[in-house]
Amino acid sequence: MVRGCFLMTQIELKDHRREDSFGFLIQTLARTLDAKMKVALAEIGVDIKVFANLMMLGQQDGINQREIGQRLNFPEYFTSRNVDALVDAGLAERRPDPDSRRSFLIFLTDEGRAKAADLPAIVKKVNDEVLHEFSAKERQSVMALLQKAAGVASN
Repeated sequence: MVRGCFLMTQIELKDHRREDSFGFLIQTLARTLDAKMKVALAEIGVDIKVFANLMMLGQQDGINQREIGQRLNFPEYFTSRNVDALVDAGLAERRPDPDSRRSFLIFLTDEGRAKAADLPAIVKKVNDEVLHEFSAKERQSVMALLQKAAGVASN
């Protein structure tokens, strides 16, 4: 490091503000959302670690762990742990896959289905809290830009 700048990037430190960094802003927003979601999910007895899996299975269950991981873009070990947690909590169950002797299909239990049904309202509430200062048009713009940056299409 040479006084005031990095040799590799030649970015002047005095000109670099974290408030102008896309990564910093996204991480800050993600931490805010994470904290609010933890509180809201705790009210219905759901751990944030299994939230994405539970929500996705609420839209379509009866799929195997590999498919869950692919849809959520999670590594296999992470998906396996989350499915274990769902099963241990009584929110999901594994059933043999009739098309493969080596895999299981994951189905929500009645309790899991009830909790999954609560999730969209919780997500909306937390999103509304975080975006309360945005107009409807600004929300649409932010979502479109984030979808573009993330490389995902809107549905």
